[in-house]
Amino acid sequence: MKLSPISIMLLVVIVLLIAQSFGGYLQVQDYRKAIRRMHSLGNVGMGQRRGRFLNGHIAIIACDNEGVITGAEVMDGIGVWSRFHSVDTFLGEKLVGNSIYTFLDMTKDFDKKRFKRWRGYIRAFEALEVRLTDRELTREQEKYMAEKEAKKRKRMK
Repeated sequence: MKLSPISIMLLVVIVLLIAQSFGGYLQVQDYRKAIRRMHSLGNVGMGQRRGRFLNGHIAIIACDNEGVITGAEVMDGIGVWSRFHSVDTFLGEKLVGNSIYTFLDMTKDFDKKRFKRWRGYIRAFEALEVRLTDRELTREQEKYMAEKEAKKRKRMK
C-alpha cells in the first residue's frame, strides 16, 4: 500500500500533535510536583513571564512567615520539554536565606524593559508580600489602579 504525499503529511502532523499533547501532560505533572515541593518549604508565591518567540519562565518561590526565602524553582525554556529546576541567585544575589523585601526593593526602580525581563520573579515576590502582609493588591496592581484613577480625575476636570 502506497500513501500519497498528503496522507504522509497528515500522518506526520497527527504524530506531532500527539507528541505535543504528551509533552504538555508531562509538563503539568512536573508543575504539580514543583508546587508540592515548594509548599513543603513554606508560603508559596508564583509568577510568570510569557515569551512570544523567545523563552519565558515560571518562577515558584517559597518563604517562611518572616519573608525569608527557603527555596526557589524556575521553569524556563522553549516548548513542552522544559522542566522546573532549582535557582540559587537572582540579580547576582543569593536567593535562599535573603528576604523577599530585599528583592522587592532591588526591583522597584526597574525600567519597563528590565521589569519585563524579570516579571515572573517580581510577581512571585509580590504574591508572597501580599500573602504575608494581608494586602489586597500587588505593587503592580496598585500602580495600575493609581494610573487609572489619575486618568479618571483628568477626564472629570
